[in-house]
Amino acid sequence: MKLTDLNPLYDAYLDDLAQWSKQDSLWQDKARRTLRAARKNAASEDDLLKLVHDVQRLRKIFLCGLEHNEAFHKTVRQANPPVWKRFTAPPADPALQQSLGDKLYNADPAKHDVPVFYIGNGARKVAPRVLARALEDNVSVFPVITDAAFDAAIMHFADEDGVKKLAADYLQATENVTTRISARANDNKAVPLKPKPENTALFASLTSPFNDRAGSGKMHFTLTILPTAQDARHDGMNYRDYTKLFFEMCDQPWDAVGKAHQALIALLNDAETIRFTNDEGTDISMNIDGFTFCNSLIARNVPGSEVFSAPHLDSVEGKIVSKGLFIPKSNGGIIENLTMVFEKGVLRHWHADKGQDIFERVINTDEGARRIGELGIGTNPHLKRHSCNGLLVEKISGSFHLALGAAYEMTDYVGDPVTVDNGNRSKIHWDITTMLIGKQGRIIVDGKTIMENGLFTDPQMDVLNRGWESIPRERRPAYWQDYDFEAHKQQQASLIKTL
Repeated sequence: MKLTDLNPLYDAYLDDLAQWSKQDSLWQDKARRTLRAARKNAASEDDLLKLVHDVQRLRKIFLCGLEHNEAFHKTVRQANPPVWKRFTAPPADPALQQSLGDKLYNADPAKHDVPVFYIGNGARKVAPRVLARALEDNVSVFPVITDAAFDAAIMHFADEDGVKKLAADYLQATENVTTRISARANDNKAVPLKPKPENTALFASLTSPFNDRAGSGKMHFTLTILPTAQDARHDGMNYRDYTKLFFEMCDQPWDAVGKAHQALIALLNDAETIRFTNDEGTDISMNIDGFTFCNSLIARNVPGSEVFSAPHLDSVEGKIVSKGLFIPKSNGGIIENLTMVFEKGVLRHWHADKGQDIFERVINTDEGARRIGELGIGTNPHLKRHSCNGLLVEKISGSFHLALGAAYEMTDYVGDPVTVDNGNRSKIHWDITTMLIGKQGRIIVDGKTIMENGLFTDPQMDVLNRGWESIPRERRPAYWQDYDFEAHKQQQASLIKTL
């Protein structure tokens, strides 16, 4: 297999690389070595990804005209940002990681799909499987390897013309993209050099045609955020236990969960009001009349699952008490234990035990940041305690979340028509989850209790409470037939009590 098997773009990329390898520069030797390797067959998808990363870096350097810049060259050498072969993977069974790759792969050869594949540190064992699937299907895929420290140096030293060339190159590469795939980890390591704000703003502005198309909801995407040791520390767990939990969450009885979702969604779609309470002081209600809920399994987020929609903008009334750690995407700080009071849909009063200044910076982003753009109910039956992992936090069974900020604007979700846009607009969209399980939590729909102490009361939804345990043993996969569900529940319960 060769780079050119991934995407026809690499024919032109290698022609450019051949020209650059003939030019005297600080990167000439690297260009020559990469070109020689790229002209040979790669032994594995892992080796192919190393080439992708090398070509990607060299392309950025030469397009920006930094091939003779000694300060840039010195900065990169000193920072030594990790190349593909130094990327990591969670300590989980490789077969489970390959299975995650299969779940993420979303290209349909019959539709001539062209996926862009964003790959971050942590995906060392997941990403090769996604590439293998694309090669098997003869699907053109465009891999983009996350390179925060290297890109920061590029955006620090590049001039305006260089940024324009980078943006034009990205738009050309993504012109025919039809789907997105993302496999990365939360990586908050500081970069050695800050990019120039005017460069990042210019690049974002120039690439907005693709970003707007990708974010419209019409382009199918599938993503995961792989667990890190830092995530485990934030959630008070051993990293291996945390990783085990993550991959088990990815492997739930999705067919049964989907059917239970249908019953829950039918109930919610016919409802006018919904109210959430718990014994920590939460009592919040809202009007959902006319909105419809999305059935989110693993078609977009892995692991799933949740059902979500939006409330009428001015209808949110009451108090939310959300215990645990929170890390807003728009600000890297940590917030602990939030109390929020809403009046006529607007956040009027708030308190955080820690990180109050961080919270206030987020809600002062714009007017829409103090209103609710999304209402969601977590349904992954394998997670029943708070998490600050941005992907997991909205999936917790026995919880609900409200998103401060922008509403979703899509009119269909995985092929089904939906009504989820309440008109709220903001630069942020931040899910804040409140636990119901273990907190005497209730969900009350049009005056009828559908969840008691974090457990759905309708037998049709039992799988959302118990997962594989609700499926007869003979119908479970081998992994789950002798699984110690009681030990898992005790571990989750002990972690709930620590909050």
